[in-house]
Amino acid sequence: MAATYVKGKLYQLKLADLLTDQAQARKFMDPVSLNELTESIKKYGVITPILFCQNAEVKPVVVAGHRRVAASLLAGLREIPGTFTDGDTRLQGFVENIQREGLTPIEEAEEMDALMKEYVMNKYQLADAIGKSKSSVYDSLTLTKLPEDIRSASRTNPNISKNLLLEVARQKSESTMRRKFETLMAKAASAGKVKTPTTPKTLPSAQRLLITKTDELTGEFMELPWQEWSEDDRNDLINALYGIRRQTDRLLVDMDAPPQEGEQETTGGSNLA
Repeated sequence: MAATYVKGKLYQLKLADLLTDQAQARKFMDPVSLNELTESIKKYGVITPILFCQNAEVKPVVVAGHRRVAASLLAGLREIPGTFTDGDTRLQGFVENIQREGLTPIEEAEEMDALMKEYVMNKYQLADAIGKSKSSVYDSLTLTKLPEDIRSASRTNPNISKNLLLEVARQKSESTMRRKFETLMAKAASAGKVKTPTTPKTLPSAQRLLITKTDELTGEFMELPWQEWSEDDRNDLINALYGIRRQTDRLLVDMDAPPQEGEQETTGGSNLA
């Protein structure tokens, strides 16, 4: 027979019976921090109860306290204290996590974005719902503009600060974001503030190198301070850009590239002199 729980009441739960909430915000557990928590639980037990609810099959599901559950299992415990809750458990779990500052900036940003979509909220309503300032929510949501490779590196490195990621996310293109991220990470690593995440190195093909260089050059064009240049330098740049334009038009025709939305289809080589 399924257990009957009362909201707000404390229970001793069997760890083997607990289910993990797949929609939880936390995607990464720092192994060093988890090991420290495990050692603490071995000595003192679980001081703060987890928060749990029941699913449609009336089974207990962790709402908040996934690290405590994982550390308790590593510590060899069989039970853990938990407080029963119901209602909007998704929002409760997220608020509990951010109050404990247990999420990385990227996890927090992605969960805010998911909550806005799920509950059809704007950023101001979300700020009220989770008890954060509107500026803090706005800054966090800015991080959702980051490309996936930067997000992934940031999920697994809790030492990467929100301010660093904000500086990256405010760049104009993904290529400039990546360059900025690498620069800031290198500076932080040299200062001993952040350990640069290690990734397997593979040599890119000549084709990928050319594509990357072209993408980077496009990003540099967007940031050129040409207004500050001399007239001679501006004229030389114009001639160089016309040369690139002629070659790219011809290359696109040779490749039978379809025109992008809002562009006229090229029917022959460039008619520029």
